[in-house]
Amino acid sequence: MGILEDLLTGGQRQKEYSDFINRYEQGHPSEGYSDQEVLRRYGEVSHAVPPDQYAQAAQEALSKLSPEERAVFVKMLQDRAAARGVTLPVNVTPEPKGLGDVLTDLHKKPGQLRDMLGAGDDANQQTSGPNPLTEMLSSPMAKAVLAGIATMVVKRVMAR
Repeated sequence: MGILEDLLTGGQRQKEYSDFINRYEQGHPSEGYSDQEVLRRYGEVSHAVPPDQYAQAAQEALSKLSPEERAVFVKMLQDRAAARGVTLPVNVTPEPKGLGDVLTDLHKKPGQLRDMLGAGDDANQQTSGPNPLTEMLSSPMAKAVLAGIATMVVKRVMAR
């Protein structure tokens, strides 16, 4: 049984994700959970939905941030992409739709977005799997975006 089916059948997983959603909605999207929890939740659900649903979740998550916060996130994303040799569209804007499309494109390569938003500055750092000592996000905006995407994916599934 996959994570989405677990969420539909209730039980402990549904309670855990309901709690995560509540924490996301109660304060600023970057607060209320650890980086590790955000990375785990995002990792569990982000590839469990088709790209169009991921794109909708990304757009919704980005719309929760102020235009200024999205601009900071775009700058960070551009810097991270350049440091890792990842090509982004020339004119990435802080608008939720366009930025959501950029995130969706990055997400299509498993781990790429998560790795870009990680705190490690060494572009050559390669690990064979998640390392709890290095699973930190590079900024509160990175945390808010990944938490928001995970939240929006789960909310859509649980609303069915």
